[in-house]
Amino acid sequence: MSTKLFRTQWVGDVLVLTLDTPGGDFNIFSHEAAVQLLELLEGVDRERVRALVFRSAKPGSFINGVGLMMAGTAQAPEDIPRMTETVTRAYRAVREFPAPTIAAIRGNCYGCGVEFTLHCDYRVAAHTYETHFYMTEIAEYLFVPAFGSTQDLPRLLGLESATDALLWGERWSAPEALRRGLVDACFDDADFDASVSRFVRVLLECGAPKRSGRARPGRAPASPDFDANTRARIASLPTSYQPVYTECFDLMVQAARRLRTDAADYQREVEACGRAVVSPIAKAALSIFFVRRLALHHSLREHELPALTHLVIDTEDARLAALAEDLRTRRVRGLSVDVAPCTPPPDAPALHVVRYAPEQGPLPEGTVSLAVDLVTGPLQQPSDLVLYAPLLEAGLPVVELRAGQGRSVEEARTLFALLHRAGFHPVMSQAMGAPVLQTLLGAYLGPLVAHVLEGGEARDALATVRTIGFVRSPSELIRALPRAALAMALAPHLPGPVPLQRVQEALEALATAEARGAQGSAPLADAVLISLLGFASRALAERTLGHPTVVDVLARELIDFPLGFGSLCRYLTRERAARLLTSDAVRALLPREPMEALDVFIARGRDFYPQARPTSRPAAAPSVTMEQRAPASAPRSDVESDTAPRALHV
Repeated sequence: MSTKLFRTQWVGDVLVLTLDTPGGDFNIFSHEAAVQLLELLEGVDRERVRALVFRSAKPGSFINGVGLMMAGTAQAPEDIPRMTETVTRAYRAVREFPAPTIAAIRGNCYGCGVEFTLHCDYRVAAHTYETHFYMTEIAEYLFVPAFGSTQDLPRLLGLESATDALLWGERWSAPEALRRGLVDACFDDADFDASVSRFVRVLLECGAPKRSGRARPGRAPASPDFDANTRARIASLPTSYQPVYTECFDLMVQAARRLRTDAADYQREVEACGRAVVSPIAKAALSIFFVRRLALHHSLREHELPALTHLVIDTEDARLAALAEDLRTRRVRGLSVDVAPCTPPPDAPALHVVRYAPEQGPLPEGTVSLAVDLVTGPLQQPSDLVLYAPLLEAGLPVVELRAGQGRSVEEARTLFALLHRAGFHPVMSQAMGAPVLQTLLGAYLGPLVAHVLEGGEARDALATVRTIGFVRSPSELIRALPRAALAMALAPHLPGPVPLQRVQEALEALATAEARGAQGSAPLADAVLISLLGFASRALAERTLGHPTVVDVLARELIDFPLGFGSLCRYLTRERAARLLTSDAVRALLPREPMEALDVFIARGRDFYPQARPTSRPAAAPSVTMEQRAPASAPRSDVESDTAPRALHV
């Protein structure tokens, strides 16, 4: 017998359906959930129901959808219409239900979950950090959504806000979703249940109509140059990403011009999804979801410990004061934040957060040191619990957590769980020298700086990483960090001693260059990949990072390692490493260590991940030999012809 996924409850003439996917912290709107919902809606006494409310039994998850499972198993474009048919019928049944439908959203709402709420007439959200909205399909997995968002979001929000959400993957908090028009009300979490009841009662008393599928009155029209600006932004993406972004945007533009859409419009979206999900880059991008889950599993050892209930933050420092305010604004479930000096509640697990200082002595028990700037040497006091997050102000919430020698492992994992719950991207490290986060920055930026120091154009360096598949420009990272400190941090990643002033000048050139119309460099592309391979090899061999998935998550979140590669450690196999160029042009851009790591990795005889054997031999990817490559100085319009075989045939 199938597990019952929906709990039903009558509150007078209001029917409440509560989704509870068993065996995890997330709700998945699976095929079975769709079947059960269809049966519930077909069997209910519709004369009795004046309103239908959808809720979640999980405080951290409303609905996270079924899109990934569908995309992972599709083998041909025509598979998608068949796979989506039952879920589409369930969503359509919600839209066509005769009584007003209300999505009471508490917890994160991703992808197909957002699309589910669009089929409801009204949406209300709890004001907690975990309640946020994120369209993952394009931003994370490079395929077109399949359950109506390209049609419904533009008509509900207007084309500009819909593009921000769907095409560019903006994450919206509940208040931001209210401001944009995605939800109709935002309620305090402590009073959420009562507030939802009042909202529904007011709807019934005023005779509020059904409205799903209709354009929202008063939605802001797109500015005259919005279409051209968006297409220019798409054109700046890696070439292999542009078709899926363009097709998605075309669907949205067409929907924005209509007050209503018909079945043919939704069918075009499904067909576009089918074409996208079977592309090589979409298949590769899907793996990052599983990498993240495995990395979290590795860091938390199968269970998420309760988050700390109390943080005491030293706000005499402006950066720590900003962190305290950020944590308060996020409204993390189960966490209270105070500023020093204060006395925590006697029974509350608490940590005191202070600003990191290299010269400080050992910290008292129950204290964590937060480094918010680049450090020029090894992290001090190996017994301390240290957080390293120099890019918070740049909007990159990547946090390295170094569990010091002798510190409680449970304490470190509890802090990890807190940061994860608060929406940061924590990485557990055992770095006793330079922070691992800073080492990765150096491995990525070092070859680019060396290229400029060798006389290469800064804009060619930016074009090279874009055509490899990096979407975020390294200029953004450089602009977010102090030049002098970054120049010092890059010293170990350059091929030889260079005056600090020259390194700063190269960084300035990269920070201000524009990649449009520039030429790429094949040797530089290989140097970047060799440098990153060297980072991964050393981090795992020295046990600075405990597992390849942790390396992959850090590379994805910090330097935007290309989705089309799947992940850093999965892409850089021994076979690919052996094909990387080792010419003089490449050696000139690298110090000795990455090249040595390349040799050790190849000689070791095994990849970072076991490689599945194909059941049939795939068509060979076109290879480019040294003789076929033009010299680095030769004019070329695009380096992608040199790097695409490695990027797309993963």
